[in-house]
Amino acid sequence: MRALLSALLFSCALVAMTTPSFSMGGGGASGSMGGSMGYGGTTMPEADDYRVALRLIKHEQYQDAIPHLLIAHANRPQDADILNYLGYTNRMTGHFDSSLNYYKQALAIDPNHKGVHEYLGELYLQMHDQTSAQHELDTMTTLCPSGCDERDVLTKAMAAYVPPAGATPAATTTPPATTPSSGGASN
Repeated sequence: MRALLSALLFSCALVAMTTPSFSMGGGGASGSMGGSMGYGGTTMPEADDYRVALRLIKHEQYQDAIPHLLIAHANRPQDADILNYLGYTNRMTGHFDSSLNYYKQALAIDPNHKGVHEYLGELYLQMHDQTSAQHELDTMTTLCPSGCDERDVLTKAMAAYVPPAGATPAATTTPPATTPSSGGASN
């Protein structure tokens, strides 16, 4: 049994080392996901959970990726890429408040993270907040004056966005403050 387990772990490690990386808008100042995964000569043990999460995300298994991202985040709480993917997976599972929180944490660490700005703009569109989505696109225009993939994706999402029938912009969905009635209805 122990030999079988060792062989299985070795096989998994070998597959992990030979699996090509991919980009999903995760690139920040450190490049396309490479800064957090230990590329550049250093191997980080906690990167295994991050790699597992990325594979799960690639296969659209967002809910399954979240626990691995949380472990990676616990080991590297200042990693904007991990926070970006926590935002992404929460958004893809419909947890918009959590998603927004993770994106904001990522931007506090790296305000110029293109992947976060792209995904945050997409979140705002899902929340029917075109004004905030446009702000993210404007930020992307500043970050990528000559263009970049993240800016192109958000531009296409903005162009394709169709508000649901009867939807009002998020900025106006907050009900106006009410004051207590001072004595009955007036005619």
